[in-house]
Amino acid sequence: MDRVLTFEPSLCTGCRQCEMACSFAHEGVYWPAASRLRLVRFEELCASYPVACAYCDDAPCEEVCPTGAMGRDPSTGYARVLESRCIRCRECVAACPLGAVDLHPKTGHPTRCDLCGGDPACVKVCLAGAIRYEPGPRAAARKRRARVSVRSALEGVPDAEGA
Repeated sequence: MDRVLTFEPSLCTGCRQCEMACSFAHEGVYWPAASRLRLVRFEELCASYPVACAYCDDAPCEEVCPTGAMGRDPSTGYARVLESRCIRCRECVAACPLGAVDLHPKTGHPTRCDLCGGDPACVKVCLAGAIRYEPGPRAAARKRRARVSVRSALEGVPDAEGA
């Protein structure tokens, strides 16, 4: 996959439009409980963070699935769940380090972000720009720049031992 979904938590307003758009794209109704991404709220920090499948290289959810129901479309690389193979054991839910695999509220089958087939609905409605769908190399470069900026800013800050 050459494009990835990226999140900028500092821009998230907590409006939940991403969940609404996702559920509508997949279910045909506005039903946040059936969304393939979740908005995690940190009330004590007054912050929200969108969470969706990160398309791990060695995806734990796919590795633990005893029936091969969790996987990716071989031609597109997008996530898929073969419901006909799923035995609803929930191992994929437990294995996901991000909490991005959830169970459909009606069917009980696992769900995860499939990037809406390459045109993510959540990105279109995120007016704050907290969710982006961008080339993988650009996202990686932006993360590296952010790390360097933080490191540079902290260089002038004395540590606890040298204070």
